[in-house]
This record gives sequence, structure tokens and C-alpha cells, in this order.
Amino acid sequence: MKQPERPPVVAGRRSPTESRWRRLLESRLGQRLAFFVLAALIGALVGLSTLVLIKLVLLFQWIGYGAASEIRYAQIIAARPAWQVVLVPAAGGLVLGILMQFLPGRRYHGIADVMEACALNSARMPVRSGVGAGLAAAISLGLGAPLGREGPAVHIGASISAWLAERLGLPHKQSLALLGCGAAAAVAVSFNTPIAAVIFALEVIVGYFTLRVFAPIVIATMLAMLVREYFLGQQALFPVLPNAIASNWELILFASLGILGAWVAKAMLALTGGFEQAWKRSGLPRWCQPALAGAMIGIVALPLPHILGIGFEGTLLALRGDLDNGLVAWLLLAKFVVVCLALSSGFAGGIFGPAIFMGSMLGGVFWALASLSGLPLSDQGVYATIGMAAMGSALLGAPISTVLIVFELTHDYGITLGVMTAAAVASTVMQSGEHGSFFRWQLARRNVSLASGRDISLLMTHRVEKLIRTGYLQVHTDITTGELESRMGQERQRIAIFVDEDGVFRGSVNLSLLISHAIDNGMDSPAIDGALDSAYAITSLTNIVTAVQSMAEHKQEYLPVVNRAKPKKPELLGVVTKSDLLAEHYDVIKRAREEEFGIT
Repeated sequence: MKQPERPPVVAGRRSPTESRWRRLLESRLGQRLAFFVLAALIGALVGLSTLVLIKLVLLFQWIGYGAASEIRYAQIIAARPAWQVVLVPAAGGLVLGILMQFLPGRRYHGIADVMEACALNSARMPVRSGVGAGLAAAISLGLGAPLGREGPAVHIGASISAWLAERLGLPHKQSLALLGCGAAAAVAVSFNTPIAAVIFALEVIVGYFTLRVFAPIVIATMLAMLVREYFLGQQALFPVLPNAIASNWELILFASLGILGAWVAKAMLALTGGFEQAWKRSGLPRWCQPALAGAMIGIVALPLPHILGIGFEGTLLALRGDLDNGLVAWLLLAKFVVVCLALSSGFAGGIFGPAIFMGSMLGGVFWALASLSGLPLSDQGVYATIGMAAMGSALLGAPISTVLIVFELTHDYGITLGVMTAAAVASTVMQSGEHGSFFRWQLARRNVSLASGRDISLLMTHRVEKLIRTGYLQVHTDITTGELESRMGQERQRIAIFVDEDGVFRGSVNLSLLISHAIDNGMDSPAIDGALDSAYAITSLTNIVTAVQSMAEHKQEYLPVVNRAKPKKPELLGVVTKSDLLAEHYDVIKRAREEEFGIT
């Protein structure tokens, strides 16, 4: 039997189902849903990448020491011969030194670079640096570097997010939100702290709290945690027995511990900077510095194996009060020195792992000294936990995130007031200094400052090239003041640009300058004698902030824009005016506010 023919498909006509889907995707709700799906994808991908990093660290532990464990790392090190304890970190440093030569900037990247990308680089990051950071961190931490894994994990997550945002051509506001998604997912999987991870991404990476970024970051974190729970389970990283504060008067001691934690953090930055200068003065090639530092770290670790690696084992023992007071003091001092040595020489790793290790030891030492008074005190583990909050808050510059991380790491909420007090005081004392956190200190070492605020940082990413106008009078350098004043009046121009016979830019003048010059020197004097010379000019790549500052310094309302491809023969492109710059300033900030308080 002959089948009935189907009606021909008319070109360009869509089926009703296809049209409905298209309308949904093009609607505001559809765009939100699509972005949430993208955030979930980021969460899953970053969760898997962080798990791979964790497993790679264990793999390199096994390669270096013949066994692998996060929570029994010190026991493994203690059972190895002295030559292995010294040579394995040295060998790791040598590999890292060589690998460093092939990375952007010849250095390893971390959280500070993600902060810079968010504030100054339109949420764009090179993927190569993320891959390099991950591999380097696995080698570094697996072979004994006394650093943390959260920095490389966040950088990897942010790199994946930035790459995907760039491939999809997403605008700045969505790229920024995705960067926060990647960072939060990485922290959540690294420490099993989903709530703290969300707040960390908002507090440190993105820099503000709005629903537009909060919702997708929560979704990404949720997916990342599902990935973690499937492979690693749900247990807290530092399971401890519930604690309680013995007396409220101890809040004074906890505040003092916060001050002490900030001082130790500041001292760590100073010593790391001192070691960096020492490495530069040594004349040693950059690639061999991590190897020498690794050998020195291994020597220090011979009697104190707990200082190697991330330090989870030593931190847990301190939180449980299972370490001798003298050993706690030595571990604090040794970890302090080797962390500064590792950071200054070029080892790859984060700062939060060392921060909670040193904080727990600092709390233990503080408790031991306070107990000499004979006053009734809480247990040593209470002070170790609160010390973690003090050091973490000071170094991260993120007290809210630190408080939440401490609670989620330990599941101990009985000492809430103590943790909050120490974190708040430590952060306040740290903020009173020049940099305010370890990450901002790192950026300052590269002459990058975020202290000017997000608005200024955002404006510095916008160039003047779109604002160039041609509303000016172009004249030769031999024109007289009277002639130029007459021509400016006839052509109703307030700005004149001087060029020589070859068309090379030689200077500029506005009407008020020209009139002042005429009064002082007469109408027959050369007009160019009253002009601003060719140094008063910018290129099209100059940002809005720099242009406005230049105008303010010279008390002018305009600025010539030139092409300096040939420095001795600058080519005039046009001028920008103060009114146009201020209008663009307003539009940029207005769009930023709309993006922050919008949904997607």
C-alpha cells in the first residue's frame, strides 16, 4: 500500500516544539536556566579536576617515599632513611625549577592571580598557567613541600571556568560569576567545606555579595560536593570531640591570640620577602633555587617530619591536644621557617594549609604559656582551634570564610564565640598593615594593587581608544598667536594641535592657554611657544584613570592621543576630552552596578 506523502518542509520554518524551545532559551528565564546548567557543569568539572590533583599528590608521595597517605604522612617520613628525607624534596625542587621555565612569567600561579584576573583582566586567565599550576602542585606537595593545595586547586578551577567562558564568548559579568564558581568548587572539594567555599569565592575572589553570583556559585559548589562525596565520602577533615569554652573571661585571651596570630602572619610575609631578596643576591640560577631550598627543608624535617607536606596529621594531633608542649613550639618555629623558604624559592602550593597548621601550633603554645598562670582554662584543643582561625583569617584576609572553614573542618560549634573573636581581631590587626592579606602582598610584589577599590580597578581595564574625537584645529608650527586665535574663532574650536611639515605631532594648546600667551608675549609671537609640548599626550591603550590623572596634573580639559610606534615621530590620532572621560566613567560604573545587582 502506498504511504501518504509527508508535506514538504518549508525552508526557514521551525516546528512548534522547536519554536517553543527557542523562545524559552531566548527569554530571560531561559538564559538564567542555561547559565545555571553551565555553573553545574563547572562544578562537576572542577570537582573532578580537584580530585585528580589530590590523587596526583598521593601518587608523587608514593613515588618519592614508597607509601602515600594524607593523615599519616609524618609517620611515612619518619620511617624513611635520612638521605631520602633530604633528597626527595631536593629532587622535587629541581623538577619544579625546570618546569617553571616553561610557564607564563616563569612562576607558579595561585589565588592572587585569580583575584587579579577578576579585578583587572575581565575574568580572563591563561589555561596553560592552570595546567602548570596543577602539575607543579602535585609534584611539590607529593615530594614534601610544606604548603597547601587550595591555591593550585582554586587556580585550576578558575582556569577551567575562564577557558569555558572565553570559548562561549560570555560577557564580563557572567565570566566573573563562573570564575567564582570554579574557585568555590575547588575549595569545597579540597576541604569538604561547601558553605565556607561559597563565602570564600564571594569574599575573596569576586569581591561582593549579590544574588547574581551567589546562586550559580551555590549550584557549582553543590555539584562539586556530590562529586567529592561519591569518591571520598562525607567525613570531616579534622574530626574532634566537641569542645566548650570554660569561661567567658577567656574571650580576652582569644582576642590576644588573634593579635598574636596577625603578628606571626606579618612576620611570615617579612621573612618570605627577606628570603626572596637573599635568593636574588645569591646569584644562583632561578631554576636551581627550589632544589637547594628542598634540601634545606628536608634537613629541618629530619627531627620534625610533621612539617613536610600539607600538614594535616600534625594539625589533627594539635587539635586533639596530643602533642607535647615543647614539640608544639618546635613545630611552629620550624614550619614558619620552611614555609617562608619554600614560598621564596619557587615551590608551588597554597597558604591556607600552612596557616591552619601554624595556627593550631600557635594556639597550643599560647595555651601552654597561659596555663602557667594557674587560672582555669579551656582544653588545649580549644586554643589550637581558635589559633587556626586567627592565622587563617590574618593570611587569607577573609574572616567570614575562615570562621566557616574552621567550623566545617572540625564540626565543633561549641567554641563559636572564641573562633569569631580571634578571627575578627586578627583580620583587623592585619588590615591595619600595608597589605591586609597574603594574596594582596603577593600582588604588591608584582606592583599590582587592588587597594584602590573595585571601581578604580574596573576603570583601569577600559581604554580611551573608543573616546578619541577629531574636534580640534590642526596647524603648522610656524603659525603666529594672532593667526591661530583668529582661526580658532572662525572655526569655533577650543583646541589646536601643532604638527611640523612632516605631519609629526609637536604640541597642543587650548584657547585659554593661547589667550594667556598672547597677553604676555603679543599677537605676533609664535603660537607654539605657549603650547604644551609633545610629552603631554597619551596612546590609545591608556586607561581612563591614567588619562584623567594626567589632565588633573596639567589642569587641562583635553588630552592629545598619539601613536608612539616611532617615539621620535609621534603620529596624531585625535584628542580625548575630560567631559567624555567622565561620561564614560559614569557609564562603566553604572553598568557594573547593574551587573552586580542583576540576576544573570
